[in-house]
Amino acid sequence: MHINYKVYIKILGFLTAIVGLGMLMCSAVGMFFGEWTASGTLLITSLVCIAIGFVILTQLRFRKINLRFHEGWLIACMSWVYCSLLGAVPFYFGGMDYTIIGSFFEAVAGFTTTGCSVFDINQMPKCLALWKAVASWFGGMGILVFVVSVFPALGISGQSIASAETTGPTIAKLDAKYADTGKFLYLVYLAFTVVEFILLIIGPLDWYDALITTFSSVSTGGLVITSENEALFTSTYVRMVVLVFTVLSSLNFCSYFLIRQKRFKEALLNIETRIFFIIIGIATTMIALCLKFTGTYSSLWQAVKDSLCQVTAFIATSGYYVCDYTKWPTFAVVILFTLLFIGGCSMSTSGSMKVIRFVVFLKLIKRGIFRQIHPRAVKAVVVDGEAVPADKVSAITTHILLYFGVFFFSCIMLSFNNFDMETTITTAIGFFSNTGMAMGEAGCTGYFGMFSQFSQFFLSLLMIMGRLEMYAVLLLFSKSFWRLDSAKSV
Repeated sequence: MHINYKVYIKILGFLTAIVGLGMLMCSAVGMFFGEWTASGTLLITSLVCIAIGFVILTQLRFRKINLRFHEGWLIACMSWVYCSLLGAVPFYFGGMDYTIIGSFFEAVAGFTTTGCSVFDINQMPKCLALWKAVASWFGGMGILVFVVSVFPALGISGQSIASAETTGPTIAKLDAKYADTGKFLYLVYLAFTVVEFILLIIGPLDWYDALITTFSSVSTGGLVITSENEALFTSTYVRMVVLVFTVLSSLNFCSYFLIRQKRFKEALLNIETRIFFIIIGIATTMIALCLKFTGTYSSLWQAVKDSLCQVTAFIATSGYYVCDYTKWPTFAVVILFTLLFIGGCSMSTSGSMKVIRFVVFLKLIKRGIFRQIHPRAVKAVVVDGEAVPADKVSAITTHILLYFGVFFFSCIMLSFNNFDMETTITTAIGFFSNTGMAMGEAGCTGYFGMFSQFSQFFLSLLMIMGRLEMYAVLLLFSKSFWRLDSAKSV
């Protein structure tokens, strides 16, 4: 396969500069809190990254190049691994004696919006915790989606890598150009960030907690909850603000484009949006009633509040917690576990399989039952009044089968740690869905330091695979991917 190295270097150079700018802000925060070792590491790494990025962007010039789709997959995988390696540098050299694998894990957990940790978050310097939240913000909408919005200035066509990174069965083109699409997505994303920060800072949180909570919740990356910011547990106001913006970020961002065009009915009556809210409503009701009637909660209102927060955290794959859900009745825990497989809407910041695939999957089952009764009937899979093309139905079916295949393989790999079945299974799906939540020995705090170094590295790769929806990683192990002109039949 032909590789245009200049294109790859220029894209990585741009990402290097962006990562450096993110670290620069975190370094300033570290200096404010007097965390000189960690902030110094962030500052040095930031300046080096900005300098390298500046040199590459200003010195490397070439005419506009249209990338092919297979090149987009390779760039997507390379970019996420590269940014994670850069992001790991401040953790490793931050004066906390973190391991190399653990530092890489933290960076990956940030960029993939998984939000979990193998270190004690209460002991982590505030500037490093903020850097992890900033990385989540970059990764929430997609680090390459941002690059796509400026690709015309870089002289590269970005459509091929947009489809490799954007979550969901298809990438919806919101405007005439993919650069315009990327700009619109990030404008909405930025607007959510600014509004949530303002709402939180006028509440019980200080500016630091408001900032880190905003970055974490808008990106559905989970909240950094320590013993110092218990308002995240106790304040109903903070809970509601976080919940609202978590839900908004979990919806298909195409809906906001339709709203801008005043196509309100089309945006609100979209089947994926409707099913998403229906699932939240049903799951919340079932869990709340279970908590009340089993005596776990004496107050139905408190049961509803905690249920709604945890249901939203699981289906949006944001990974925050407001109570110890591991002590809930088995019925409630199983519902939460099921939500990990569904996830949010396509073209959102959420992970997992996505609601639209879940909808098509159910319709396929319904069609299969119908054809058992009427074997000669021709019945299409219809979504929003339109028949889904056969190739897309096949792609969704393949994705679901592959999803469960990778999940089962992950369970086998994690079983070498010899933890109980509950810990092993829920950790596998928690990381693959980019939720960062589990049950069993892992508990609900998002701490996974009990896993071996090998498992931490494997979980890091699993997070990247889940964020890129598998293909950008798995295709690299296919011979036909590297030998496009000599493809063989299956």
